[in-house]
Amino acid sequence: MSAPFWVVVPHHSRRDLLIQALRSVEGFPSVVVDDSPEGGLVCPEAQEVLRTQGEEGFARACNAGLERAQRRGAKWVLLLNDDARLEKGGGERLLQVAEAHADVEAAGPLLEGPAGLESAGLCFSPRTARVVQRHDVPAQPREVMALSGACLLVRSHWRFSEEFPHGMEDIELGLRIREAGKKSLLIPQVSCWHEGGATRSRRDPRATRDALRGHLRLVGNQKRKRFLVLAYASLQVLREGPRLSRLGALWEGWRMG
Repeated sequence: MSAPFWVVVPHHSRRDLLIQALRSVEGFPSVVVDDSPEGGLVCPEAQEVLRTQGEEGFARACNAGLERAQRRGAKWVLLLNDDARLEKGGGERLLQVAEAHADVEAAGPLLEGPAGLESAGLCFSPRTARVVQRHDVPAQPREVMALSGACLLVRSHWRFSEEFPHGMEDIELGLRIREAGKKSLLIPQVSCWHEGGATRSRRDPRATRDALRGHLRLVGNQKRKRFLVLAYASLQVLREGPRLSRLGALWEGWRMG
């Protein structure tokens, strides 16, 4: 009998957290995609380890794992960050709800982090170009525009756009699922712990650059919205710091985006 789903874990650093992530989904076939800069990952806890060229980004690492799982016969794949831990039995509950709806292509849990509730789904406003993490928790499963890629059950034929290497790729996928007439479903009865930046801090200049690049690609060539996106990112950097290195990263992301 084939497994109900496969697990794909993109890995960049912090092997200790990777092991915790894999232990939270024990019993299911798993593929770790090693995207670390140094390579050479040995991980007996995973059924298989794939190696990228190193630091190719979240989207490419996930896609490599999705491709491998689909070739192995998986119909569903649980994408799990290497700094995330799904609650016991959470994968089975996500799958049970998702398979009860023929038009559902993706399902995700509530994401909890050090500061509390991190995400109950994602929203992107075509009017203001804002990206917002929802924090209103429904009593029952709810359709959302998109779900965080930190813990995402998705049908195995989907792929992230590699034009979004590390930032906004989950929103872009959610928009494509919706455009196809399908749904992404938040399952509030399931939760997942996410360290959030434990393997790559959001205040890392590279993360700042890539997030801006992804956001700019969401809005395309619409000049007003592109400047709005830059303004949002700049205000965030000024509020959070460190300012000098991250403002330089925004300029680099603007030129690349």
